[in-house]
Amino acid sequence: MAVTKIKVVLIKELQKLLDEDLDQFIWHLLNPMTEDITPILPAKLQKANRRDVVDCMASQYSTDAGNIAVQVLRCMEKNDLASELEGKLQEVPEDVPSGARASSSGTPAPAQAAGVTMSISSNGGTVKAPVVHGCNFTGPVTFN
Repeated sequence: MAVTKIKVVLIKELQKLLDEDLDQFIWHLLNPMTEDITPILPAKLQKANRRDVVDCMASQYSTDAGNIAVQVLRCMEKNDLASELEGKLQEVPEDVPSGARASSSGTPAPAQAAGVTMSISSNGGTVKAPVVHGCNFTGPVTFN
């Protein structure tokens, strides 16, 4: 479901691009400026409109499609649009993987991956936890 919501946000933001800017956006997807973006095959975007671009990005990058779009917009020096998209993507709820649980009742949620200890609790309401990559933490960590 998160991919569908990301696609909705992306199409709304890409509609703000002029046709020539969309061409440049597509060019960056075909010729990424950073190594963390896998190029899309040219045949997939040869005659693409905005919806085709979004569908192709979702197919290629899944839930990373929004972050890739932000990177491309920054490469294009469309920083205002990139920041706006980044803000809207933060509002998209992430899917909870099958078997994962979070608690809003104050009861800690169990860890879901080997080597990971996680306790999420809340006194009610929604819990939005950041995704942290490439870091080692020991002891209690509090995000406010």
